[in-house]
Amino acid sequence: MEITLLGTGAAEGWPGLFCNCSICAHARATGGKNIRSRASAIIDGVLKVDLPPDLHMQAVHNSLNLRDLRYLLVTHSHDDHLCPTELQYMGQWFTTEAVPQTLQIIGPSPALNRIRREVDITKLPICLTTAMPDHLLNFCDYRITAIEAVHDPSQLCLNYIIKAKDGTQILYASDTGWYTETTWQFLERQEFDAVIAECTKGPTPTEYSGHLDMFQVIEMKMRLLRANSITTHTPFVATHFSHMGGYTHEQLEAALAQHGIVTAYDGYSFSVKPSTVLATAR
Repeated sequence: MEITLLGTGAAEGWPGLFCNCSICAHARATGGKNIRSRASAIIDGVLKVDLPPDLHMQAVHNSLNLRDLRYLLVTHSHDDHLCPTELQYMGQWFTTEAVPQTLQIIGPSPALNRIRREVDITKLPICLTTAMPDHLLNFCDYRITAIEAVHDPSQLCLNYIIKAKDGTQILYASDTGWYTETTWQFLERQEFDAVIAECTKGPTPTEYSGHLDMFQVIEMKMRLLRANSITTHTPFVATHFSHMGGYTHEQLEAALAQHGIVTAYDGYSFSVKPSTVLATAR
């Protein structure tokens, strides 16, 4: 499984669109890994996670041909994770050749309903499939299990367990919040070859429970380790950072590295294979 994190920022991007804090000023001055577009990922060049408003530039910067996409997983309907009008450019008015295959869009009902409201799906090569917590969806290339995130009480938000045909299984947990105990018990029965988790608040805990801070991400890793769902060798990657946390990329990297957690940046890529270590650990 080849994974690229196309965007690793929170809703306002990094630097924030209208912010001039010291972290944003540093990002504008130094560029590089401190520049973050809205969070999204692509797996094996064919499975996309989320559809942010930065889609076009993410595709350009990573030399992607989005005609190859076969699956789109949507976590929830917030603007930074779902920009339905980008789908219109699959239509006959914007391409010289028809897109060669139907794009399977999988997501919670509020997200799919937003797509239906904002684009005419009858004129696009897309198919909508509703995902529900703990339900397994079987596709030709992947098995997808949605789990409920604790992010926005007004709508269903999902994270995803993604399993490839070779047995590689990862957890993609963005806009997560701290899971309910029921969800934790489900996760602790799984084995993961990689975990990608949001770290929106960085080192700055707040009263808002819909995102994780750095200390919760560390505890998330420790809990999965205690359950033997991962090992100390399992890639554990943090993403979805906000400048409001108060750390630069370099500071985040130094703090998380002490716990064996990678601080992702836009364009960060890594490969994952099925682990034989997990089976031994059981």
